[in-house]
Amino acid sequence: MIVRIRRKFLNLLIYVLALTFSCAVYISLIPFAQDSVIGLNVSNQTVLARVNVSNTEPSLYDVRITYPSIPIDLTANADTTIICNGSVYDTNGFDDIMNVTATFYYNETPSIASDDGNNHYSNISCGNCSVIPGSGNQNGSCLCQFAVRYYANPGLWQCNMTVNDSGGLTSTFNSSFVRVNEVIGINVENTTLDYGALSVSQTSNPIRENVTNTGNIPINFTVRGYGGDDESIGQNVSMICEAGTNITFGYQRYSLLSSTTYADMYNLTNQSRQVINITIPQRTSEGGFGNSSNSTFWRLQVPIGAAGICNGTIIFGAIDALNR
Repeated sequence: MIVRIRRKFLNLLIYVLALTFSCAVYISLIPFAQDSVIGLNVSNQTVLARVNVSNTEPSLYDVRITYPSIPIDLTANADTTIICNGSVYDTNGFDDIMNVTATFYYNETPSIASDDGNNHYSNISCGNCSVIPGSGNQNGSCLCQFAVRYYANPGLWQCNMTVNDSGGLTSTFNSSFVRVNEVIGINVENTTLDYGALSVSQTSNPIRENVTNTGNIPINFTVRGYGGDDESIGQNVSMICEAGTNITFGYQRYSLLSSTTYADMYNLTNQSRQVINITIPQRTSEGGFGNSSNSTFWRLQVPIGAAGICNGTIIFGAIDALNR
């Protein structure tokens, strides 16, 4: 009886020990399972960034001042067309350029100054650019024109150009300097001095002949004359008359004041003589000639023996007032 109980007890003890060992083995495996879960976590992820650049900025890479010859010769008493030629590159095509502007200015004047016929010109709408052949529509040529006045300062000038594209992007470039030459020019108000109908021994009233500086430097001027319209024939007389005797030198005279008496006026001769006490400066106003225009006054006395229609020629000649 006792033996049976002990055997059962022993079997139970063995069972309990086996169960305990199994639990211990199971529990010991738990940390390894946890380590495996942690190893599958994702701590970094790569994302691809992308953009479509639909518009790029234009790039002016050259601006040149073009004219048939450099240095530039302006035209006395007239405008001269000057062209700024800009070369522009744009990766997405130059044809999205919306506006081209430029200034043409004297080197002693800022590019952003106000327009002035002496030193600054602007063109705020030069027009469209044209493709440079073989450039794949990425290179264009942009032209800006300027009507430069005859009295623009002599010296160094420059062109500044700006292009604007449809995206509001801009590019600016300055040309090299070019020289504008001095221009000497003169213009007279009347192509004919008509003394009217006079009798012999009669002296005319003063007739004004306005003289204007049509160049870009200060000038003095000279006068000389001859009879008729052929100097080789009339070089020794003031006027050739169709009847009677010709009018010799000494009868046609000039002065700077209308109030000067005939006796105190200067005689016209066949030699160039500078009109003294008068310098006509370069024009400085777009609104008018100002002091770039001045007057001379002329009178004629008819000598005994002259008759009929008498004609002569007067030559006004401009010279550099500064003798450069």
